[in-house]
This record gives sequence, C-alpha cells and structure tokens, in this order.
Amino acid sequence: MTDPRPANRGAARRRRFVRLTLCLVAAGLCRDAVARDPATTREPEWTYSGVAGPDQWGDLGGAYEPCARGELQSPIDIVETQRVTYTPLLFRYRSQLLEAENTGRGVRLISPPGSALVVRGQAYDLVEFSFHVPGLHGFQGVAAEAEIHMLHRDAQGGYAVVAVPLRSGDRENRILDRILEHLPTQPGERVRQRQVGINPLFLLPVDRSYYRYTGSLVTPPCTEPVLWFVFREPLEVSAEQIQRIARATGANARPIQPLNGRPVFSLFRY
Repeated sequence: MTDPRPANRGAARRRRFVRLTLCLVAAGLCRDAVARDPATTREPEWTYSGVAGPDQWGDLGGAYEPCARGELQSPIDIVETQRVTYTPLLFRYRSQLLEAENTGRGVRLISPPGSALVVRGQAYDLVEFSFHVPGLHGFQGVAAEAEIHMLHRDAQGGYAVVAVPLRSGDRENRILDRILEHLPTQPGERVRQRQVGINPLFLLPVDRSYYRYTGSLVTPPCTEPVLWFVFREPLEVSAEQIQRIARATGANARPIQPLNGRPVFSLFRY
C-alpha cells in the first residue's frame, strides 16, 4: 500500500502558499505586480483644463512625471536664436487615404508607412499629424492662430516633429479643405475615406526656413528628447478653415514651457 503522507504534505504546502499569497495581496504587498499586469493597467486621464489640466499632468502618474520635472519640455517661446548654416529638410511624403480620429482632445490624421522626413541622411517615418488651436510655440511672445504637428519616428524609436504655424488670410488651402470636409467632430469618432486622397506635402509653407531645438512631446507622457523643427513662415489658410479646425479640436494648446538654457537655432534659406 502506498504511503499517503508525501501527497498530503504537498497539498498542505500548496494551501499554505495560497493563504500566504492572499494575505500579501490583502496587505497591499502585491500591488506592484498587479499594476504591471497589462490587463489592469490604464493610463491616467488628462485634459487641457481643470483638475487634470497641463499644470497637473506630471502628478497624474509615474509615466507622466517628465511633464513636471523634465528639463527639455515643449512648446517654447522662440526669442533669441543662434544662426547656423541652412540644412534643407527633405520631405518624402506620399499621397495617402484620409484616415482621422477625434480623440476628444484633438484630431489626428494617421499616416501609413511610406512617407518620411530626412534630416542629414537620417530618415524619420511620418506617423501622424495633428491640429492645435491656438498655436503652441511663441514667436517673440506671440503664438500663431493654429499649428499643425507632423510627428515622425526613426528606426530606433526617436521622435522628430515638424511644426507648421497657420495664419488666416485670403487664400484657402485646397488639401486642408479636403481634410476638413471629412474631419471627425465628435470625441471617439473615426473616419476612413477610401475615395479621398491627401498629401501632407501640401500642408507645408513655400519658405522652408525653420528653427531647431531639442524638446519633448507636447502631450502626456511628455517624452523627451524630441527633435523639433518649427517653420519660420506660417502657412496661409482662410479664417473659416481655422474656425473649422477649432470647432473639431477645441482649445488644445499646452502652455509655454521654460527654456532652461537650451539653444534654439535658426536655419534660414535667405
């Protein structure tokens, strides 16, 4: 006859292990393990105003800490710059179908693979572009009426953003008008137009002079460093087009951040 005691001892050990685990969870000692479970992890909600507004972003969660304690935050006010030799930005943008999402904090247009920004031989793939009202960056203390951000990433995961200030005038931008005809206006709304083609290249100004500095993402988690290229000359669009952008996005501009001694370079064609 087989001795049952080894099996009984194994079962007892398992029961003690389960009881110990339950006690640890009850005491809060397993909290970190639970937090790391992707099924239970959610990013903190953030907004552009109120108790979860920009001044509080850094206190909403550990991943958002750079929003409050980072030294390279964006946007900035461009005042004093260092003039350096102009290096052209090469935009290898392709036409794409219009796919856009209203996140409730703005509108982003999703870019498929194939479009890229090339800086001194380094390629950054265009990931998405978004609209911000009013413009984020200051120019001698004055912000543009709106701003388009072209977000790029390289093969190593590094970020580069091209900022296009918008100025209202008599001229309508035809590509922008095509986008605005289908722009999702309700939070959570997403559209994909199979019959509507756009090319982000036509959202860039003719004068490609720009400012360059090292900054961060302008929304949580405010990741840094990010390479920023801010065009000197705004893209002229109609006042109605800017109003239509504002109706879809609402006010979604992060306040100006401290420069903290960072150099800002001006690279002008003329």
